[in-house]
Amino acid sequence: MAEFITKAIDNSSHGVTVKSAMEKLGLQSKRDLLPGLEIRLLPHQLIGVSWMIDQERNGPHKGGILADEMGLGKTVQMIGTMAMNLPDEREQHRTTLIVVPAALLLQWKEEIENKTNGLFTVHIHHGRDKLRSIHAIQEKDVIITTYHTLNSDFAMPDDVESGGELQWLLDNGGLLARMRWYRVILDESQFIRNRATRSSKAVAMLRAKYRWCLTGTPITNTLADIYGYLRFGRFRPWNDWDAFNEHIARIQIQDAPLAGLRAQEVLKPLLLRRTKDADLEGEPLLQLPAKHIDIVTLEFSEDERELYDNFEKRARIQINRFLKDNNVVKKCVLILRMRQLCCHPNLILSQAEGFEDPTLLVGSDADKEVARANTMLGPQWVMEVWEQLIRVLRSFMARAKASQLEFDDEMDEPEPTCPVCGDLFMNDSGRLLACGHEICAECLQVLATSPIVHNGEFGNADERTNLRIEKEFETAAAKGLRPCPTCKKMMNLRPDHVFRSLAFEPSQDEVRNALRRADNARRQIEELIELSWSSDEDLPDVAELLSAAASSSPKGKGKVVKDEGEDDNNTDADLTMDEIRGKGKARRQGRDSSEQPHGMSDHLIATWKRGDNNLEPSTKMLALAEHLQEWESTGDKTIVFSQWTSMLDLLETLFSRYGIRSLRYDGKMSREARELVLSQFRKSGGPKVILISTKCGGVGLNLVSANRIINMDLGWNYASESQAYDRVHRLGQEKEVFVKRLVVRNTIEERMLKLQETKVGLAEAALGEGTGVKLHKLSVKELKDVSAMRS
Repeated sequence: MAEFITKAIDNSSHGVTVKSAMEKLGLQSKRDLLPGLEIRLLPHQLIGVSWMIDQERNGPHKGGILADEMGLGKTVQMIGTMAMNLPDEREQHRTTLIVVPAALLLQWKEEIENKTNGLFTVHIHHGRDKLRSIHAIQEKDVIITTYHTLNSDFAMPDDVESGGELQWLLDNGGLLARMRWYRVILDESQFIRNRATRSSKAVAMLRAKYRWCLTGTPITNTLADIYGYLRFGRFRPWNDWDAFNEHIARIQIQDAPLAGLRAQEVLKPLLLRRTKDADLEGEPLLQLPAKHIDIVTLEFSEDERELYDNFEKRARIQINRFLKDNNVVKKCVLILRMRQLCCHPNLILSQAEGFEDPTLLVGSDADKEVARANTMLGPQWVMEVWEQLIRVLRSFMARAKASQLEFDDEMDEPEPTCPVCGDLFMNDSGRLLACGHEICAECLQVLATSPIVHNGEFGNADERTNLRIEKEFETAAAKGLRPCPTCKKMMNLRPDHVFRSLAFEPSQDEVRNALRRADNARRQIEELIELSWSSDEDLPDVAELLSAAASSSPKGKGKVVKDEGEDDNNTDADLTMDEIRGKGKARRQGRDSSEQPHGMSDHLIATWKRGDNNLEPSTKMLALAEHLQEWESTGDKTIVFSQWTSMLDLLETLFSRYGIRSLRYDGKMSREARELVLSQFRKSGGPKVILISTKCGGVGLNLVSANRIINMDLGWNYASESQAYDRVHRLGQEKEVFVKRLVVRNTIEERMLKLQETKVGLAEAALGEGTGVKLHKLSVKELKDVSAMRS
């Protein structure tokens, strides 16, 4: 399938030559400037602008997908298109909306202003700078906002009738929802590829004349990723899910090559994609310095090896049991823990307060969390949350079953995903707000530290009312309150007012009993997934689908706990889940709390648990320090990537010990703080090292001031790594780029490398972009491989 689509789409210029592009753009020479631009475009960028203008003026689609590989200048091509196709005087709706990740707000504004020399009036619509009326927006040529802000303006209550959403938004939505736009541009549009996320649904309801998606990695998981772009662009008939599902998504399961051919044909007229290593009319498309990516294989110290091997042995027993059910998400936690152990044992041992061992969460911690909620919000709140999670898990279970059979229509039941980023709640990432809605820990931190975002109320009433509303928001901000992303109620997001979702998740028996009651009363399960199961025992095991080492359920609900003497031979799944969750009180009886699994000593645990100034450096940390000291004399700047901010914390401690000056950039920082850090890093004479979280730094940033990268941990999805590396290896880079990927021998990391190699063909099947697959998309066979297990 890779060859079918890659050969047809990659580096195809839709028949546009440099000469014909220049003619269409009215240029006499390659050195001429486009009208309105202050910089000279490269030949491939001239072709891109020419194609995009033709799409807008002459094509039936009025937009498309610019999917050039990262570093080829998608932004400047889009700005060139904006400058060459301005709204005429008769155009009633003249404003262009650009939706970007928060980290790119200022970058887009500066790019437009610097490259067009005042051609556009540009405003960042975000936080305290949000405009308060439609009239104020219409006075601007360009509005730049974030996906999160857009979601807020498109928030709707659950009781809006199907088919009446647009009218409700026109009457009650935020300013962005009520506007009609001249052009809408989605940067890093891979954020909308999941059709079920709020962002994907929100952008699909935007009203605009022209619509563009900009992304370097449009396909990551499956061909179903394409649908989000088609729906937003209203590229008929494939913006209708039934048509797309019947023609491509469902076919992918039955006949992948045929699905690839069909996807190729759908994308051909809509998508332009070039890669950095391609030729253009006999010459290199882009002449960049070489990029060297090396895998640095390391050996654990004796202590680290003992810790890792003990943990892996214990984890393998659990995972081997899980593999029998052909489910995936339930295996994530232990595999994630093994990955973290490769970086530093502190990443899991620091959470070992209340752990029987690093794989088990003691129920008493969860009991304390529930007790705290009982005290603050009352038992009724706890019960309502528990019932809500029952519904969520039931829906998740149904989706898991349905996804193995076909790509079914979207369901109305709630999903166990963050309402902001759309990621599954995994590894204890879910956080409950007092309103009962969930958000992931990372997005919660960003929301709590970002400027307060209102929901478009300002400007909708008289001046006195507007001032009152604004005062209320300012007062709320001073108290640390922020609107819940789901219901918009003002909530206290400080840690002592937020709860870990796992503490409230129901036990297996509770979920099964609830499902059985619902099934007997209304047969809801059959309606959800349109199957005729004979009993609940045929359903996937809900508890095993849970995404973390969870905890006990609320007290006083008649929770069933197994006795030691009970026969569990026919309930292997129950036993396994209890072992991971630490719920089996009987198994804890008679065991000394100081005893460590498989003979690991208290001293060993205590030594590697430290994360303060007495931190014991891990093998990877010592290798990092060695590389930085080796490169010190070159004067080069280095970026250190890690997926875990807790790892960045440890690295800052290490740098303090070694006297290494560094900066830090992650999603927990405010937009202003992040921009300041990047400004400091770009200056000469400042710190030569910056720590960046892979998720935060892999999107849209220009980091060509650095030319050395050390990646502390591998991603399941190589696209996230590739994006991060191309923040450095892009236009403007004048030095050779050196990337070091640190991998520990004889660990899960080596097996992940092999998995990446086998999965790299998936996205290439559509676009030639080498990417892997998210963890919750992995097959059972792949999990066996990565866990080094055999049936």
